[in-house]
Amino acid sequence: MSPDHLWSLAALAGATFLGASTQRISGVGFALVASPFLVMILGPFNGVIVVNVFGTLTALLVFVQVFRQVEYRRVFAMMIPAIIAVVPGSWVASHAPPALLSTLIGAMIILALVASLTVRQAPALQSRFGAAAAGFVSGFMNVTAGVGGPAVTAYALASRWKHAAFAVSIQLYFFGVGLASLAAKHSVPALDLPQWAACAAALVLGIVLGNYVGPKIPAKASRAAVVVLAFTGAALLLVNGILALA
Repeated sequence: MSPDHLWSLAALAGATFLGASTQRISGVGFALVASPFLVMILGPFNGVIVVNVFGTLTALLVFVQVFRQVEYRRVFAMMIPAIIAVVPGSWVASHAPPALLSTLIGAMIILALVASLTVRQAPALQSRFGAAAAGFVSGFMNVTAGVGGPAVTAYALASRWKHAAFAVSIQLYFFGVGLASLAAKHSVPALDLPQWAACAAALVLGIVLGNYVGPKIPAKASRAAVVVLAFTGAALLLVNGILALA
């Protein structure tokens, strides 16, 4: 196995591990943390598919542990518009040039993070329309950039959805939207067997770690860590995309 392939395995496993552990701890960490790095490693289209696959699996593995605590009505108010938005989003993901798509993904992640941190007092997001709008934006971003968390996080903050309830309920949302995103693309990740194995092992280890340390980490601290990691990855991805376009 060549050094380049070993580096690729380590990078894939590291990104997946970070994403899975933060997802279990904060509720919305997988795509935000893993997407920029996986896109840089695998390219924008294949990288986002990998995010969709392992993000969906992470959400499912967490959901089966907490399904009794899920607030199903609030979840479906966001999920239905999100699945509708997957259709135009999948067309963009399939037809945009790779360099342009990388730039758009980095920019969308940064803008979405900024929005999620600044719209906490937005009255429009506190209504059913706000839930639907957040779901639509989230679904579009999930299929194009692999990142659906910031929009629904903004809705949760604006509507004063308790963090503990949101963190468990949103797993069903990510599972449903992730399946819709994969179905719309009609594609699977182009990974070899060692890469699949490395990502799967990192996924399980990340969730196990999240189960152990999650209750010990304050919600504000876990969210801050996710934001810092996501901003770092998105900024690097944006710069790489701009350089490729130039």
